[in-house]
Amino acid sequence: MNTIKSIAVLVAFTFFTTIVFAQKKVKDTYLHKKNYLVEVTMKGGKKTKIFAEEIGFSSGKIKTKHMMMADNGGFVQGDYEVTKADTTGEARTFDFKGSIKNAKEEYLLIKGTVFGDMIDGTMTWETSKHKVKTEMTFTGNVKEKGEKYIAAEKTVANPNSQKASSGKAGDAKSSGKKEKEDKSLDDEILNDDLE
Repeated sequence: MNTIKSIAVLVAFTFFTTIVFAQKKVKDTYLHKKNYLVEVTMKGGKKTKIFAEEIGFSSGKIKTKHMMMADNGGFVQGDYEVTKADTTGEARTFDFKGSIKNAKEEYLLIKGTVFGDMIDGTMTWETSKHKVKTEMTFTGNVKEKGEKYIAAEKTVANPNSQKASSGKAGDAKSSGKKEKEDKSLDDEILNDDLE
């Protein structure tokens, strides 16, 4: 009788530990403790917003420095997972996806690919009812030791959002003004790239 009880306890213990370990998430060894400095592009109706961001991965959590600030959404860190890993090539490639929330129960869904030291992907800001509020793209590189995240933001006019010309004399003045604005914007972008 004791043998039967012992076998039953052993079977129950084995079954229980199998379930517990089967549900345990596999630890990410690919992106863990890596940070990436990226440029995010958020296109709106008449303007495109471009800002610097730092995306960090640690212990199954993903966070963003810019989007964590209250004025930029207030998103706290959330969970992520590596959905695909290719370590056979010279440059290792990893696909990942993550989701973070803010106090308004809005979501920031982040999907991307890490290829060697480079990263690119998309961020989708959704309402609490999962309606898309805005979509963004990002691209960047791994953060080197000693390199600092510098918050930077600029807004540029979308060229396709300009009203069609009516053929009036006033349009010639505004066209000349627009060319000057475009030139100064090009100079600003060139100066940013040179720094």
